[in-house]
Amino acid sequence: MFTSLYRHFLLLLILVGVTVTAHGQIQSVSIGVNGLTCSQCSRTVEMSLRKLPFVEDVQMNLEHTEGRIEIKKGSKADMEQVAKAVTNAGFSLRYLQADVAFNSQTTVSGSCMSLAGDEYVFSTPPAEPLRGMITLKFLDRNFLPKSDFKKIQASLKNPCGATAGKVYHISYMKRWVN
Repeated sequence: MFTSLYRHFLLLLILVGVTVTAHGQIQSVSIGVNGLTCSQCSRTVEMSLRKLPFVEDVQMNLEHTEGRIEIKKGSKADMEQVAKAVTNAGFSLRYLQADVAFNSQTTVSGSCMSLAGDEYVFSTPPAEPLRGMITLKFLDRNFLPKSDFKKIQASLKNPCGATAGKVYHISYMKRWVN
């Protein structure tokens, strides 16, 4: 009995060490959109994104075929809905990145992080604490061109275990100076 209790306690410690709960919110999302060739195309994507309940503002840049989405304060952003809005407008994503404001966060070598009920799996976890504004790049099927996704698909694992929310594979892009 003692051995069984000891194993359960040890397993609990490991799970706590692998998944870390983040205290932060996605502030904005940057997207690269394939196929934008005219102002009407850009406007179509913008209007599709504006329908999402967590979107505060959308700014499209036709010259660079990109967009920036500001998230409503206190709202949970859903990256799959962003990708679907772009697809429903008749286009595809070249990339999707999110700027996340962290109060104080440290990732563990287990590479998992929980944010607003969703799991985020780092391809390579940052060695430094996540504080301030951090840019994360999303690596899943809906957020990259098919050829890019095929190159990394086999490496995308979920060591985090089951979650009630969504699981996103991400890479750490940069840290903003505050």
